[in-house]
Amino acid sequence: MTRIMENSDIVSHTDDTQKAPRAAAYRSEISEHFQGDFPIFINRWEEGFALREHDHAYLEIVYVMSGDGFHYVGDRIERTTKGCLYVLPVGTSHILRPSDAAARRKLVVYNLCIRPEFLEVVAGWLAPYGRGGEVLAFFEGSPGAHLSLFDQRMEIGRHFVRMHREFTEKRLGYEANLFAGLLQIAVRLARLRLDGSYADEAAEAADSGRKGLSMSDIQTYIDLHATEPLTAESLAAQAGLSPRHFIRLFQKSAGTTFSGYLQLRRIEYACKLLHETAHKISVIASLAGYRDQAHFRAVFREQMGMSPSEYRKGGGARR
Repeated sequence: MTRIMENSDIVSHTDDTQKAPRAAAYRSEISEHFQGDFPIFINRWEEGFALREHDHAYLEIVYVMSGDGFHYVGDRIERTTKGCLYVLPVGTSHILRPSDAAARRKLVVYNLCIRPEFLEVVAGWLAPYGRGGEVLAFFEGSPGAHLSLFDQRMEIGRHFVRMHREFTEKRLGYEANLFAGLLQIAVRLARLRLDGSYADEAAEAADSGRKGLSMSDIQTYIDLHATEPLTAESLAAQAGLSPRHFIRLFQKSAGTTFSGYLQLRRIEYACKLLHETAHKISVIASLAGYRDQAHFRAVFREQMGMSPSEYRKGGGARR
């Protein structure tokens, strides 16, 4: 089963929440990756904490091959795991992070990069032959937008594996096989869209308000709002459950308590701020949702095995 959704369909949120000032996103230029005039680049990459938030001068399609973690897109945070695919237009800033530096299952992705002008060339190839050019519409988008898809059976992943092998080995005809692989991915995504997957996701989102949020919805909500005042009682009401039953179901679904899950997400966000900003520890504690700095330090040490200051100095990279 493959499910697809637009980024606006995940969880809605307002813009009046407190956000941490971020360093300007790094711009990844075409010259960094593309070889000569060839319009496609693909690599296999293990995500960590060294790479900073960035946008691209090219279209990027990211496919998560293994592991789990978080995907930061602009001001949004999404959980990510194997089978997740992201279409990122030119100018959309993002970064992927593993669940933690000591994760046993590495967060490994394929990055498929395409020169934007090449899509116009391909559209020109297909234009004389019926509706073929429509498959490329999936790659259109303005800066800041993105599309997310979950490929539960890893059906699309095999295309990325083959394209990476072709790009790496560069055997006779590899260019044609890369073009073919790109078109196969485009057709697969376009057919999902045509089959009504977007409509199905929208219907699920509309129904959730009437039926009560699922535990998966609640976890996603916490991921996006972890720095805000959240209580088990308020989320239980959203799920249409008693607080006691909610706590029991949440622990069964998440594998940890509600409080433990919330603290984990807040410390994850604090790690991001420690790595990417020069804020004081007290400010980071507040932005991560902690009113008491001493409590923040205690939770941070419990989760990360070191103090916030030690993590900022590079201790987190050595875990």
